[in-house]
Amino acid sequence: MQMKIGTVLFLAGLLSLGPIALLAGNGHKWQAGKLTETEQQKIPEGSTRTSNTDATVKDKGNRTDYSRNTTTTTTDNLETYQFYTIESGNKIYVASEHLLFPWSKPANIQLGEPVKFAVEKGKIFIQDDDGKEHKATLVKTALKPGG
Repeated sequence: MQMKIGTVLFLAGLLSLGPIALLAGNGHKWQAGKLTETEQQKIPEGSTRTSNTDATVKDKGNRTDYSRNTTTTTTDNLETYQFYTIESGNKIYVASEHLLFPWSKPANIQLGEPVKFAVEKGKIFIQDDDGKEHKATLVKTALKPGG
């Protein structure tokens, strides 16, 4: 009976270390590259249509006059994307990071400087100079000219 309790406690201890092990390493296969280009773009992604109606009613004794005025405005929805071009070995990677909020910041990496990145399943993970990891969508992969 003590053997079973010991085994259960040992397994429970291993399971409790699982989240810590996940935090310690993210499992990315990091590569070294160089940031050769970066650009921020605002891309239209649909629009929002808003209508406002003002109505008035006037009592004219034996009849009622109605009037209304409708104003409609259309606003373009612009989404902000940061594009990164990274060269590594004989390949060039182009990725786009969707900056979801006005206060979102792109990766803090300097043009022409080394960058640490990982490519996985159509995504690219970029580690910036502050150690923060940014997830972007892989837009294009190409071979360097003459490579």
